[in-house]
Formats: sequence, structure tokens, C-alpha cells
Amino acid sequence: MTKQFLGLAIVLAVAAFATPVLAERSRGLSADESPAYNSIFVEGGGPGLLYSLNYERVVEEDFGLRVGVSYVSFSASAGSSSASATILAVPVIFSYLGLRGGNHMLELGGGATGIYASGAGSGGAFAASGSGMMALGTALIGYRRQPVDGGFQFRIGLEALAGKGLAFSNPDPTKFGVLPWLYMSLGVAM
Repeated sequence: MTKQFLGLAIVLAVAAFATPVLAERSRGLSADESPAYNSIFVEGGGPGLLYSLNYERVVEEDFGLRVGVSYVSFSASAGSSSASATILAVPVIFSYLGLRGGNHMLELGGGATGIYASGAGSGGAFAASGSGMMALGTALIGYRRQPVDGGFQFRIGLEALAGKGLAFSNPDPTKFGVLPWLYMSLGVAM
């Protein structure tokens, strides 16, 4: 399943980067008249879990496709014991942006986040390590301020992360759960 998810993420990323001219052609706008279709932003929380750096392409004025990346590494030690963990997250989100007035819009989206995690620990005569991949589903609703002619972009909202092992209390790694999560981002639309 992770190979299929990775393949889908690559196809969606290629589609986002390969279609810049299509949206302008379909509306008959010249490059000077076209509104801001690309954005780059840093997001706290959200589908990237702790944070993510994202690129989004708006297609047909009402739909956005974004790809992001997040990398976090932790380590700790005490005496002769040590532990470390690394998490790489790649969110791919499709959003509907058709409910808007000027610079303000309601964002409705869904997608998936591919996650690779690895960890290692040692203490005394014992050592262990492990790694693995998983995918989380995500749905989001939020407010977005994005000027039509480009400039500062602001987003804030609520999302639901869905997948195995998600829960506020007593997470069971074998059970499917949904976890509410907040996000806020700052960036630039071009």
C-alpha cells in the first residue's frame, strides 16, 4: 500500500508542476491578467503534523493541489542510555476554493499524508531500532486570505487526521481513529 501511495503522490506532484499554463489557456487570460495561481507557505500543525513547507497550484480557479514536506528529528540521552527518532511527512492535499468573496475564501480539502518514521534506543547491554511507513487520511475546513493579484497569504483552520493508532487517550495501534488537529500558515501567493 505504501508503494501505491508513494506512486500516487509522485503522479499528483508531477501534475501540479506540469499544468501551469492550462488554467490560463482555459480562461483565455494573458499572463499579465491572470490571478495568483501559485503559493508557497509554511504551515504549523496541519497535515504535516508539527509543521510543513508547502507548494500549492490553483487550477481552474476553484481547485488547489498542494504538496508539502516536513522533517523532524529528536534525540535524548541520560547516563549510558540514549534514544532517537526521525519523522518524515509528505502531505498531498486537494482543496476546493470556490466559496469566496474577493481575497477571502472558505477552504475545503482532503488528502493523505505519507509518513516514514524510524527510531533507535540503547541502554546498558541492550539496543533496538525500527522503522516503517504509514499513511494518514486528512480532511480540512478553514479560512484563507489570498489576494487575487498575489501577495501575503494567511490560512487557519481545523482538520481531522484519520488512521490506525490515533486517539487522545489510550491509543491502540491496531484500531482506526480520528484526531482533530489545528493548522495555521503564512506564505506568499504569486
